[in-house]
Amino acid sequence: MRSTSRHRLSVRMGTAPVPALMEGMPASLEPALRAWIEKTAALNPDEAQHVMVRLDLVLPEADWDEYERQLRKCQREQVRVDARWEAEQARRTESTRAGVAPVVPLPPDPYVLFLAWGTEREVLWDVVDDLLFLLCTEPPAPEKSPFATWFTGSFRRTKRMVEPLNRLLVESRSVYEVTPDQRGLQRRMEAGLSEALKVAANAAESSGYLAARQYLERARDKLMAVHTDPSGAYVDLIRAVEAVACPMFLPLDPLPTLGKVRNHLRDADAKYEYVLTDKSGKPGNTGGVVAMLTDLWEGHSDRHAGGPREVPVSQEAAEAALTIATALVTLLSSSAVRPRIDAPAQRQVAR
Repeated sequence: MRSTSRHRLSVRMGTAPVPALMEGMPASLEPALRAWIEKTAALNPDEAQHVMVRLDLVLPEADWDEYERQLRKCQREQVRVDARWEAEQARRTESTRAGVAPVVPLPPDPYVLFLAWGTEREVLWDVVDDLLFLLCTEPPAPEKSPFATWFTGSFRRTKRMVEPLNRLLVESRSVYEVTPDQRGLQRRMEAGLSEALKVAANAAESSGYLAARQYLERARDKLMAVHTDPSGAYVDLIRAVEAVACPMFLPLDPLPTLGKVRNHLRDADAKYEYVLTDKSGKPGNTGGVVAMLTDLWEGHSDRHAGGPREVPVSQEAAEAALTIATALVTLLSSSAVRPRIDAPAQRQVAR
């Protein structure tokens, strides 16, 4: 099934701006997404009930009563069908008798119907996320034969679920997308920022700062979750930079912080050089790096509670902090800031 992000004609002609990604549940997407939920949950009705338990949803008594009424109706119809089939069998010769009696379809599972059509709009993303986690399998390893994978029932079922959902998300310009492992939803991350984060994580790990990579990935997960945690992500971003900068610049400080690193680089600027050169062609100073450290450190607006300056960290602020943190981790891991050749390589404990 083809998925497309093609813009409307007015956008392609330049007479209208490129539309932004849609937060929440676009009205145009809701009916199709509910239909997807019904079709997907029906693949395993038993799991639909477990989804409701995890999401604290309660099936209305009226829905259950209606299901039982429909079930009794099907059972009565099955009795009539069985009697008619047996009568027809008695009239036929042995060679013309049918082998299997017709079966009256049972009514749809009430939990499946409620998940699809009875839940509030705000809960739908949680339902979709949970169904993907329960019913989908991760993509096969690259070394596994694609031909062999195709004959795996779980792979084919996952493909049938994920492809139409992906198309709905793309065409509705939803801020959400299916995770790479196909077992949930995540917020979309701008491609350039996603690549920058990978570069920073790889640079940190290859330089021996594995903790920095782990903090960056934790921050990414919190920013891309269905229910984002920008405040928690900001803390992890600061820790990611500290995991590189503190042992690099404050190896003797028993309680190093990003603020101390910033102050040390600012006050000991003559002892360090920056890989970017100044106008004369000489190695530059650390002013730019200090500015980024300052933005990241002082931008943590909810670090201390109870004061007049306590402001909740917004999603936009946390995403901006992610840009700064990935740049800092990359620069510091690659020794873009280093002791000057013509100055003693002194690493002091900031006071």
